[in-house]
Amino acid sequence: MIAPGIEPGRERWGWNNRAKRAESRTDVCLRWSHQSVLVGDTVYIYGGQAKTSPDQSLNTWNNNFLTLDLGKDWSIAAPYFQGLPQPDGPPAVANGYLWHNSENIYLYGGLFSDKPDAAPTAFSLWQYNIKSAEWSDITSKTSIDSDSGGKSIQRAAEGAGVSIPDRGLGYYFGGHLDSYTTEGWSKQTPRIYLKSLLQFDMNKNQFLNVTENGLEDAGVPERADSVLLFVPWGSEGILVGIGGGLNDTFSQLNIIDIYDVSSRKWTKQATDGTTPKYRVNPCAVVGSASDGSSHNIYFFGGQNLVPYGEQVQYNDMWILSIPSFSWIKVDTDGQTVPSARAGHTCELHGSDMVVIGGYVGQELSCDSPGIYVFDAYTTQWKTEYKSPTSSSSNSAEKEVAGFYRVPDVVISVIGGDATGGATVTKPGMTADPDSPVATGKPGDYKYTTITSHTAAAPTVATITNSDGSVSTTTTYANSTILGDPNDPGKSPNVGLIIGASLAGIVLLVLLLLGAAYMWYRKKIKELREASEKLASNMEYSGGMSREGLGGELERSESANELLGEEPTFWGVLLSPRRSLRVVNH
Repeated sequence: MIAPGIEPGRERWGWNNRAKRAESRTDVCLRWSHQSVLVGDTVYIYGGQAKTSPDQSLNTWNNNFLTLDLGKDWSIAAPYFQGLPQPDGPPAVANGYLWHNSENIYLYGGLFSDKPDAAPTAFSLWQYNIKSAEWSDITSKTSIDSDSGGKSIQRAAEGAGVSIPDRGLGYYFGGHLDSYTTEGWSKQTPRIYLKSLLQFDMNKNQFLNVTENGLEDAGVPERADSVLLFVPWGSEGILVGIGGGLNDTFSQLNIIDIYDVSSRKWTKQATDGTTPKYRVNPCAVVGSASDGSSHNIYFFGGQNLVPYGEQVQYNDMWILSIPSFSWIKVDTDGQTVPSARAGHTCELHGSDMVVIGGYVGQELSCDSPGIYVFDAYTTQWKTEYKSPTSSSSNSAEKEVAGFYRVPDVVISVIGGDATGGATVTKPGMTADPDSPVATGKPGDYKYTTITSHTAAAPTVATITNSDGSVSTTTTYANSTILGDPNDPGKSPNVGLIIGASLAGIVLLVLLLLGAAYMWYRKKIKELREASEKLASNMEYSGGMSREGLGGELERSESANELLGEEPTFWGVLLSPRRSLRVVNH
C-alpha cells in the first residue's frame, strides 16, 4: 500500500477543495478487510482491500471512504452507496477499527500494504467529524491514563473492536504487531500476538491499557481476527470476546471470554448446545430483547486457515444467546444464502443485519456490490432492504422493522416471546463465581440503552426497586411496558401508572391553556391593528362603495362588529375560525 504522507504542521484535512481528491469508488469487484461503523442511519466504510477486476493482485489497499444509506429503501442488487472524496491524511489500512460516538468517528490501527510493501508511518489516531466532514490527526491531543503502567500505545491490527457510543468509550482487544503495523520494524522481526485490551475515552481523548486485571488468571489467550461485542449486563455492561486465533491454533467457540467493564476483570464462560466450527474473521452483531432478558449475538461466516494455504470460508449463521450462553444454529436451507466469506463486516439496524463485503476465496470471480441483508427476526436472507425510517415505509412497517425482536428459533430454547420474557436466565453450564452473569440477573445497569439509529427503536431502562427486585422499563414510539424479565407473572403497579398518567394529562392541559392564552393575546393585538387600519381606510375611501373595496367585506363580519367588539379568550379557544377572522383590505 502507498501510504499518503502527512504534511508537517498540518493536522486537519477538510473536504472543501474536492477537486484535488478523487471520489471513492463504489463499483469494485471485491471488497474485504475494510472498517465499517453504523452512526444513525448511515454506515461509513473506510479503507481495506478492494479489487476492480478479478485478476488484480497489486495495489488492493486503499483509503476509499463510502457511505451506505440505511435511511432509504433499496435492493441488494443496487444498494444506496455514495462515494465520498478520498481523504488525503488518514493512511490506507486494512483490519483496523472505527470507534464512534454520535459526533465523531475514530480510525485506530490497521495493516499497511504488503503488495507492494509500504512502510508503516508512526502511530496516529484520526478523527472524522460527521457534521463538518473533516478528518483530523488528533494524536498530539491524546493522553495515556496513569493506570496503563507506563505502556505506550501502538498501532495493532486484526484485533476486535467495539464502541459504547452513548458513553464515549471504544475498546480494541487482541490483534498483533509486526512490520506492517509498526514503524521501523524489520521484516525479520517475528509477529507478536496480543491479549491486551485497549480502552479509548472519546470524551477525554485518553487511552487506557487494561492488559492486566485477570487476563492471566482467566487464561485469556493471545489472539487475532476475533469479534468483540458490548452487552448491557451488570452495572456498566460486559464485553464478550468470541473466536479468533494465531498462525496455527484457534480459540474454541465453546469457551467465551467476558470482560466486566465495572470491575475491569476477565472471566470465562462455557457454552451450551452444538458449537460452531472454530474460525477467524467472522462478523457479529448483538440484538437485545426489549425487556433486557436476553441479548442475542448473530455470528456469520469466517474462515479456517489450517492447513496453511488451504483456507475454507463459511456462510453459516449462528446465534449465541446470553445469559444462557446457548449456541443456536439457524436453519437457512432453501434460502438464497450469500457465498462463504471472511473479512466482512456487519451492522444491525432495527431488525436487519446488513453484511458488507468479504473475501470469497476462489468461489466467485467478483462479488459486486457485495451487500446482503438478513432479517434477524424471521431468520431469512432477503433481497430487499426496507428502512424503518424511510418516508416510503408505512407506520406499521416502521413499528415492525424499527426495533429488534427475538426470533422463534431463540424463543424455543430460552422461552418468552418476541419482546423478551426469557425464562432461561442463567448460563446452562456452570459459571465462574466472579462472573457478572453467574447470578442470571441483569443487575442495575446504570445507563439507559438507546438505539439511536432507528426512530422506532425501544429504549430499555433497568430499575432496582425498593424491595430489591429488578424491573425494566421499555419505551417504544407510542407505548411503555413495565415488567420483571425474571418474573413474567408479576403485575405492574397499576396505581402508579394511572397516577402518573393523570398527572401528565393535567400538566399537558395547563401547558395548552397557557399557549392558547399567549396566542389569544397575540391575535387580539393583530385584530386591533387591523381594525384601526380598516377604520382609517374607510375614512380615507370616503364615498367608495363596497365594490370599491374589492368586495372583501361581503365575505366577512361587518366592520361594526369588528370595531365594536373584541372576542373573549374562551371565544378564541372554542371558536377560533369565526372570532379571529380579519377583513382584508
